[in-house]
Amino acid sequence: MKKSVKQRRLEIRAERLRKARKAETLAARGGGYFPWEEARNPKAPPAGAVAANWDELAHNNTYGPLPHFYVDLSFRCAGCGSDELWTAKQQKWWYEIAKGDINSTAKYCRACRNLHRQHRDEARQVHIRGLIAKRGLQAAAELLQKPVGELERYVSEVGNG
Repeated sequence: MKKSVKQRRLEIRAERLRKARKAETLAARGGGYFPWEEARNPKAPPAGAVAANWDELAHNNTYGPLPHFYVDLSFRCAGCGSDELWTAKQQKWWYEIAKGDINSTAKYCRACRNLHRQHRDEARQVHIRGLIAKRGLQAAAELLQKPVGELERYVSEVGNG
């Protein structure tokens, strides 16, 4: 005989309560296996590892485990194909200081990142100069939501390139 949704929901709730009570009694006796305790108390890190600070990783919304430490990772640059090393110190900066996503990894070497940054900046300059030439300084400032003085300084610094 098929159960109704309401009956199944009550069974699930009862099972969860039973598991919670069992965990409480095991904790009161000082025993039992609790995966969240193991996650907080890792085994010894390998040599050269940098410890992770979980308080600084709180910005990550993930169901996966957070790292206890960072180790050097090798990767192949997607731009030039060279073999590179993403150091533990760089990872700590990316994840904890820059607040990068914990599921992201290095993809480009420093030279390719600088090249991408340069291309992006050049494209931005062309865009802004084009807007100013087409619509004038005042209209361009309104479209870009920037003060006119900031665009005037930008044009004088960059020039007509």
